[in-house]
Amino acid sequence: MNFPNKIALLPAFLLLTACYEKTDQTLSPPENARRVTVAIKVPEGITLLPMQVLYRSDRCKSKGYNSSNEPYEIRGFNGFKQAFPPQGNSDTRQQRIAIDGGGPCLWQLNSIKVSFKIADDNPLVKGKEVIETNYIFDFDDYGFSDGYGTGKAKEVRGDLKVKTDFFPRVFINHMFQKTGLKFFGGDTGYEKWSRRYRLHGTQKIFLEPVVHINKPVVLESPNPPSGKTTATYPDGSTEKVPHLEPDYEKLLSMK
Repeated sequence: MNFPNKIALLPAFLLLTACYEKTDQTLSPPENARRVTVAIKVPEGITLLPMQVLYRSDRCKSKGYNSSNEPYEIRGFNGFKQAFPPQGNSDTRQQRIAIDGGGPCLWQLNSIKVSFKIADDNPLVKGKEVIETNYIFDFDDYGFSDGYGTGKAKEVRGDLKVKTDFFPRVFINHMFQKTGLKFFGGDTGYEKWSRRYRLHGTQKIFLEPVVHINKPVVLESPNPPSGKTTATYPDGSTEKVPHLEPDYEKLLSMK
């Protein structure tokens, strides 16, 4: 795997005395580096986005600021995107990532984010804001924020295989006159449907999203804006839902 050299390599003594001003983001994994293979089976109807990779460094520090604008040291950040190369005629794509990133800053893999969305050529996309669906895999205690809709991290030891059923979810918001579209794979506020994992000793991650592209669920906000949202399921049945999440178990019974 070829890692991007974002900044030209500087002499070691200059690097370590100027970490605050410019952090060298070069990755140079040692030959015996620990690695993780991330594979995803890509079904028809979705677009797989480049994987987002985040490394942290204890050697090259950055500055953070508290509420009083006082600086303090934090571990250095090194983030970039990495595409999944095709595997011949297979519908599975994979990427192999070094956990020990090496380089002058001794980068260590912190988190990986795998994302996909409904393909642009699907008729459902027309006139809608398409939102990506995410999985996050943490190799350390702090990585990507909680703002990606994945839920809280579940502890996992060893290799991981995740199979999730997804349904297109259309949300019609009358108040803001917007319509959004994304895949729904369960309310990630519940741990059993969370798509975030804290990994220990993991060498292989395999994702298998099962997409029921022709079975959308439609959520429509009340108009005028007072009361509960109405969910319309693939079989035509409707119900009022207290939040913006349809009944996942009911959807699974219709797949």
